[in-house]
Amino acid sequence: MTIEAPKIEQRESIPSLECVNNAKKALEDFVKLKNIEEVLFIKDKKTNLKTAVILEKAVQSLGNNHREIILSEKTDKTTIKNLLNECRVVIDLAVDSHEATEDLLDKDIKESGSRAVALYDLGSEVFEKDGALTDGLEDIDRRLNKMEAVLKNSKGFRITSFYGTDLDIGLRPFGDRTWHKSNGVIDNPGQWDNLPGGEIFTTPDERNVNGRLVLPVLESTISRDQGVDEFVILNIKNGIISSIQGGDSAEKLRKELVKDSINQAEELIGEIEKVSDGKKINSDDIKKENIVAWQTYQCAEIGFGANSKARESVSNPKGSYRSKINAVVETEKRLGTIHLAFGDTKHGEKEADGFIAATSHYDFVIPRVGLNVEMFEEEDDFKNKKNGRMIISNGGLNFI
Repeated sequence: MTIEAPKIEQRESIPSLECVNNAKKALEDFVKLKNIEEVLFIKDKKTNLKTAVILEKAVQSLGNNHREIILSEKTDKTTIKNLLNECRVVIDLAVDSHEATEDLLDKDIKESGSRAVALYDLGSEVFEKDGALTDGLEDIDRRLNKMEAVLKNSKGFRITSFYGTDLDIGLRPFGDRTWHKSNGVIDNPGQWDNLPGGEIFTTPDERNVNGRLVLPVLESTISRDQGVDEFVILNIKNGIISSIQGGDSAEKLRKELVKDSINQAEELIGEIEKVSDGKKINSDDIKKENIVAWQTYQCAEIGFGANSKARESVSNPKGSYRSKINAVVETEKRLGTIHLAFGDTKHGEKEADGFIAATSHYDFVIPRVGLNVEMFEEEDDFKNKKNGRMIISNGGLNFI
C-alpha cells in the first residue's frame, strides 16, 4: 500500500541478487526482523530509490509485508502515528525534514513500541560485496569493545590533521558521561538507530572545545552533489562555532545554521508564550537569529568509526574534494576516522547525552589522511598537553 505519492525524479532499477541477500542478512542480524512483523517505509522526493528497492525486495524475500508513505506537505502526523501502531519496524529513507515526522525518532517510536532504522541518504553501495552493511556484527563488537577499553580513561583530546585542524576537546571531569557503543543492533521496542553500525561516541564538555576545525567535506545532507569548493574552516571557542571561513560551501553551511537558529527561535517564542498565559510576542521586536544561535552552533559529539568496510567521504578517492561525497551516515562509521557534530546533544542514549537541545544535528567527518589524535588520561595533562597517548597517528590506529 502506498500513501500520498508525489512524483520522485528517479527511476527504479532491478537490484542484484547479491545486494538483496546482503540486505536480508542485515535486516536479520541488525534489525532482528521477525517474519510476523510488518515494515513501514518512509520516503520523500530525495529518497535514494536504489536503496529503497533493495530493501523492499529483501523484506519481500523474508516473507514480510510492507507499506510505504511518501512524505509531502499534505502528510499529517495522525497518518504516521496510525501506521506506527500497525507496523513494528520502520525504515526511514526520507532525506529532508518534514513536519509530520519531526517527533518520529525522539517520541513517536517510543510511544508506539515500534523499532526504527534511519538510513537518510544512504547509497545502495552499502549492500554490494564488501559494502559497509556486510561488516560482521562480531567484528564490529570486538573493535568497539577494544576502543571502549581505551577511551573510558580519556579526559580530553588534541586533534590535528594534514588539512590544518588543531582542536582541543575536553570531556566532563566527573565521569557523568560515558562512551556509547553503537553496533547497529535495533532489537528493543521503542528503539531507533541508524545503519550501518560501527561507532563509539559521547558528548564532550560543552564549554571545553577550542581551536580550529578544517573540513574537506561537509555533512552530506547539506552539500553532497558538489562536495566543497574550498576547505571550510570552523573557529571554535568555548564549545561554540565563533566563525565560519571559506568559499561558497562555507556560506552554504552558514545559511543552513542560521536557518536552523531561526526555526529554534520560533519554537522558543512559542514556549515563552505558553508560560505567559498565552500573551502573544511580537517576533518583529526580537532578533530571532540571536536568541538561540549558540545552540545550533554548539559542539555536540565526538565519535570514532569502527566499521572496516564503510567508505570514505569522497565518492572518488582519487578525485578532489569538489567531487560528490558519500552519505555521512556511512562515512562517520569508517574505521580510523573521527567525527564531530554540532547542534543537538540529545542523542537518545542517556549515558552519552549532553545538556543542550537544538533543532539540528550535523556530523562532520575528519578523514584519515594525515589525522592525529592525542588522548590524555589526566586533567592536568590535557590542560598542559603533556604525557598524551597517540591513539591515531597519521591516519593509523594505535588502540585496537
